[in-house]
Amino acid sequence: MSDAPKSLNKKAQGEETRATLIAVGAKLFALHGFHGVSMRKLASESEVNLATVGYHFGGKAGLYEAILREIFDVRDNLFPSAQETREQVAKAGTDPKRLGDVVSWYVHRMVNGLLDCEENFWPAFLISREFAQPTAQFKALEQEFFDPVFESLMTLVCAVLPKDTDREEQIIAAHCMIGMVVKFLEGAELINRRLEWESYKGRGTEKIAEVLGKRMRGFFGLPMENI
Repeated sequence: MSDAPKSLNKKAQGEETRATLIAVGAKLFALHGFHGVSMRKLASESEVNLATVGYHFGGKAGLYEAILREIFDVRDNLFPSAQETREQVAKAGTDPKRLGDVVSWYVHRMVNGLLDCEENFWPAFLISREFAQPTAQFKALEQEFFDPVFESLMTLVCAVLPKDTDREEQIIAAHCMIGMVVKFLEGAELINRRLEWESYKGRGTEKIAEVLGKRMRGFFGLPMENI
């Protein structure tokens, strides 16, 4: 009986160490890329010994895969799912003002998911980096993350653009939409400095969502808010 609490404590410590490695690894991989991060750097920044990374993940590649699996699990917290988007579009019908509200809703979800939550910031940055420097995990990322997000974006874009819009324009418009938000992710340090903000969190995120939501409505030819 006396061994049970010790066993539980050891398990809890192991889970805490694993979570720390995932959080630290997400930040380091986002900043430096997969090949720019050594096992020694991971261990040092996580304040564990070198063998611990291998014990929990089998090595750097295993840690990277674990980080991506965590991202897959929270995908719908970062972006509205295709089903959610279809439901919102159905409620709006063909009314331009209500469709504009759906665009603002979508933008707010993206901005809050990607920029406001500290736990999501570096994983989201890492996803962005995969476009520029694809790793061996890119195919899995494409299937489990990019494709579902693209389906969701296209559900919205096809609903708000004129019905005769060709497929190429729809796809370009969808990438424009997500690209606007991703640039705020990639340029966070510079943008916060220019705006004299400590960070995006809180008021900053709301302001970005408000401005992007309004401008995105105009981008799609829908009535803009507050004008």
